[in-house]
Amino acid sequence: MRATTLILAVLAPALCAGGDAGTFRTATSLVLVNVSVLDPRDRPVTGLSQDQFHVLDNGREQPIRSFAHEDAPVSLAVILDASGSMTGKWSRARNMLTSFCENLAPGDELFLVTVERRPRLATDYTSDCAEMQNGLLLTQPHGPTALLDAIPFAVQHLRHARHARHAILLISDGGENSSRTRLDAIRSLAREANAQIYSATLGLEANFARSSWPGETQGPELLSEIAEFTGGRAFAIDDRHLIADAAASMAREIHDQYVIGYQPPEAGDDGKYHRITVKVHRQPSQPRLSLFHRSGYRTAQ
Repeated sequence: MRATTLILAVLAPALCAGGDAGTFRTATSLVLVNVSVLDPRDRPVTGLSQDQFHVLDNGREQPIRSFAHEDAPVSLAVILDASGSMTGKWSRARNMLTSFCENLAPGDELFLVTVERRPRLATDYTSDCAEMQNGLLLTQPHGPTALLDAIPFAVQHLRHARHARHAILLISDGGENSSRTRLDAIRSLAREANAQIYSATLGLEANFARSSWPGETQGPELLSEIAEFTGGRAFAIDDRHLIADAAASMAREIHDQYVIGYQPPEAGDDGKYHRITVKVHRQPSQPRLSLFHRSGYRTAQ
């Protein structure tokens, strides 16, 4: 993952309402894996067939029981870092939010959480981008950053979502310095919730090179790490004129995914972690493809 300075992160689909979406009982459930497939120019690849995919559970290939490639509506949580370290980046963060919102599909819904010392629900579920922006008119960045605390807060509110597909968009410089939630807890939450994180980085120009807030210099590495272990990816943007293009690509990629289902191997409900690997068969003459998916799941005991 590439180092970043202002990060937009998406925890992607299958946060199940009222349950643990990453824990499976082998007799009744399929393991569902959302897979993004990109070409060398970072464009989603469509038209792949089920026969081209191979899924491995702890290194053993498993028969694919269900396969889909569809664009269904998404319920999104938007987490916006409104702490003091965002003061010089506030207009760029709001521009990213606006551009991303404008590229969502009809039927999508979203809510806004702002976070400083603690997370706060600023705007409840809506499909109106203007309503979300109006809710920020009196907001000015200040205080420390409890960024990690905002993730379980958003996951909880997604239990009331209208759609089955969920995502979390996080806009921040990653300058974590005030959360009670630790990274290990976020790693567990992301894995158990089948959550992918996408990070888009802004503010790499010279006037953002100096850092004066605690945790700010470690922020890009922190969120890049989260993106990597959840199967997401990092976008680095060093020109404000590229914000709109990056937001459009991010919104398109959230919707354009393959969903693969397979029966877990008969290892019993042991509560152990299972590593997932997905591969795509291609001809040698075809360009190399990049795949992004969650790294595994845990069975129920």
